[in-house]
Amino acid sequence: MKKVITAVLIAAVLILPLSAAALTSQEEAPVQSAAESFLPGSVPAELSPADSMGPALHGVLLAMLNHDVSAFGPADAGLAWESLYNMLSLYGQLDSRSETLEDDLLLPSETVQDYAAALDLLLAKMSPLPAALTDRITYNRTQDAYRVVCGSDGLAQLQVQQTRTSGDVLQLTGALIYEVDGQELARFQAELQPRDNMFGYAVTALVLN
Repeated sequence: MKKVITAVLIAAVLILPLSAAALTSQEEAPVQSAAESFLPGSVPAELSPADSMGPALHGVLLAMLNHDVSAFGPADAGLAWESLYNMLSLYGQLDSRSETLEDDLLLPSETVQDYAAALDLLLAKMSPLPAALTDRITYNRTQDAYRVVCGSDGLAQLQVQQTRTSGDVLQLTGALIYEVDGQELARFQAELQPRDNMFGYAVTALVLN
C-alpha cells in the first residue's frame, strides 16, 4: 500500500499536459483505491500510465541528452545508472521511505529497486556504479542503502502528446520542453509494457526523433 501511495504522490506533482486527442485515444484504467493491489499495467486510482511513468521518462531523457545518444538501452551501464540516478535525485525525496541528509537523500536498496523496475532493471544484475557517478550516488553496504545527491530540473517540462495501445504495449509520443521559451529540447517515442511494480509499467524502448 505504501508503494502505491508513493506512486500517487510522485505523479501528483508532475505537470504532464495531455492533448485532448491523447486523452481520448487512451484506454482508461479501472479506478481502484490505493488500498487495493493493482495488476501489471494498471496504475494508482485516477492516474494515466503517462502520469505514473513521468519520472522514468524524464530521468531517461535527461540521461540520453547528456550522453548524446538517440536510444535507451539498459545494456549501456553508464546510461542505465544515470537514468536511475536522475529518477532518484528528482523524485526520491517524495518517497516516504527516503531520509534527508543535508542536501542528500538516503534511500534503502529496496526503494531504489522499485525505481529501477520502471526502467526494466534489476539492481542485482546491474554493472557496478560508473566512476563518473560516484560523486552523486554511492552505496553503503552496512546500511544497504544508497546516498543520492538531490537534483533539480525545474525548467524542463515533459509533455506527452499522443498515446496509443498495441496489444499490451503502450506507445507514447511527446517532447521535453524548455519552459523559459517553449523550445523543444528533444522529441521522443517510448514503449511501455505492463509490469508488477510500483509504477505499473516499465520503459522497454525510448528513442529520440
